[in-house]
Amino acid sequence: MQGVTVKMTGQRLARRQVGCAAVIRAATVAIAGAGAISLAAASESESPPTEDLAQMSLQQLVDVQVTSVSKSPQSLQSAAAAIFVITHDEIARSGASNIAEALRLAPNLQVLQLSASNYVVSARGLGGNPDDQNFSNKLLLVIDGRSVYTPLYSGIYLNAEDVMLEDVDRIEVISGPGATLWGANAMNGVINIVTRTAEQTQGAALRAAGGNQQQAVDARYGGQLEGGASYRVYGLAFERDAMQLANGTSAHDAWSKVQGGFRADWNGANDSTTFQGDAYRGSENELNTPDGMLSGADLLTRWQHRFGLQSNLQVQAYVDQTEQFGPAGGTAFVLHTYDIELQDSFPLGSMQQWIWGAGERVNDYQLTNSANLLWDPTHRSLLLGDVFAQDTLVLTRSLNLIAGFKMEDDPYSGWSPLPDLRLAWNLTDSAMLWAAGSRAIRSPTPFDADVQEKFGALIYLTGNPRYLPETLTAYQLGYRGQPNERLSISINAYYNLYNDLRTVEFSPGPGILEWGNMMRGHTDGIDAWADVQVVSWWRLSPGIRTVHEDLEFKPGSSALLGVAQAGNDPSYQAMLTSSMDLPSHLTFDASLRYISAFPEPAQPGYYDLMARIGWRVSQALELSVDGYNLLHARQVQYPPPNGEYILRSVMAEARCRF
Repeated sequence: MQGVTVKMTGQRLARRQVGCAAVIRAATVAIAGAGAISLAAASESESPPTEDLAQMSLQQLVDVQVTSVSKSPQSLQSAAAAIFVITHDEIARSGASNIAEALRLAPNLQVLQLSASNYVVSARGLGGNPDDQNFSNKLLLVIDGRSVYTPLYSGIYLNAEDVMLEDVDRIEVISGPGATLWGANAMNGVINIVTRTAEQTQGAALRAAGGNQQQAVDARYGGQLEGGASYRVYGLAFERDAMQLANGTSAHDAWSKVQGGFRADWNGANDSTTFQGDAYRGSENELNTPDGMLSGADLLTRWQHRFGLQSNLQVQAYVDQTEQFGPAGGTAFVLHTYDIELQDSFPLGSMQQWIWGAGERVNDYQLTNSANLLWDPTHRSLLLGDVFAQDTLVLTRSLNLIAGFKMEDDPYSGWSPLPDLRLAWNLTDSAMLWAAGSRAIRSPTPFDADVQEKFGALIYLTGNPRYLPETLTAYQLGYRGQPNERLSISINAYYNLYNDLRTVEFSPGPGILEWGNMMRGHTDGIDAWADVQVVSWWRLSPGIRTVHEDLEFKPGSSALLGVAQAGNDPSYQAMLTSSMDLPSHLTFDASLRYISAFPEPAQPGYYDLMARIGWRVSQALELSVDGYNLLHARQVQYPPPNGEYILRSVMAEARCRF
């Protein structure tokens, strides 16, 4: 969305800044005394007022530019994939205070909170089962082109990933494989968080928040440099209180974190350069043990050269360091990632658009063994290389064929082919039917190949050096359309064939058991959502996702733990989001979710409600009250003991732009 610029005299600007300063002082005092009010500010040129969301036409929403499907800009309407876009204003109006809460807005994702700092995020099933040491590991998270999945077990340490939500432009959520462009572990989906350029975030942004469960402060300032360059710097800090155990006592899992970073952008006639980085440190309480710690930092640079409207060359490189330390005597690790990627997009004649690229990544880690969980070896340097190409071929005026292929060289399993074939048929200017067939894998990890688990002196489970990649062959069919100016619809069906899924098998030694690849089967379901402009000031957005899992053990398997070890996944989830623009510059937004029953471990289905009421006092100031888990005083979102009781929470917020 384009920013709104408001011109004013120096006298009016001075009055506006004085008003913000007064609110800042009042909020600071309130937080220090009772933690019950919050404050935020953003550059006026950054975005339209959040109260304008329901006023945007559905056509404007489907014309949003996305990059996750083809790694080049295209309209959401033309993207041949099950992609949902969470916009900047939707995040602001939802009251979300972290990435996980923002992801709840995507109807094609399942987001479950286990504790104060731990979330499980999955798409299209097989979301893991912590009771069987099988974790959500088939979803890729990317932040501004930087992959943040961990190669230690193929999952996401979501507690380590934060962005200043005020600076997020959009979150693109793809359900279904994206391995041809994004590589291994983009198996069941890709989450691509795209922040705004420094030029779009000029001026100051302040935020302070407080309530019965969390307190937070954010600050950002953006400015101009000589030579057409823009920059921003930011800092954020928060504290979140502990959740509860089943008996009503504290889980002692409160946590806190501080983070800071910067971004600079230089834009020329045909060249652009980005340089950005972040650093963070956090502390997590542990029940009856010393606190755990996490810290990290990253630096990324990207250079682009435009040869024409459809021709672009990009080189990107980043370094990333992540450290996590558990209680004394527990497992700890330090992971360094070094990544470089070349990408070239160009037309070939008038009927084809090509994109190709190559990359190299080094994951260097050091693990510290605990008494019961050991790694052999404790240090590795893993080299991952890839080369890919994709062609978009115009067959007719309304029919496009997209064919892509990637070869990826994994350090454990060697070269793997990752093909993708898509057909996009434009039924009308506002309706498209698409179909896809794809192959994706989850690569082996140190947890699969190198781990040893002990009970006293007895080794009862080991990794398997012969562990194979888990494979997926996926078939999809989708429709996206806008039947009229008040309704837009997206319906996506899938059939996934899995093989070589992880199991527990009897070991020839040294341990009793080892990891194996003796499960296979299929899943099927739908992801569907819509936007309904009820009246000019009210929009409803329903969504549903279903998954049916039919898994089995291969002949010769031990069949230990049952097929439920692959994922304790509810069979469906339904949600309804409402956005209202009310008189007197008031807004009211609410999101209601229903999660069906969990199969094993069993748990009944439940409802979950998140809501926000906001008041835009002026162009400079907005006040709001945000509520989470509003239907229950406390609620468990995942079966205990891995799932704790999440408490109802309310937080006051104020935002000031100057």
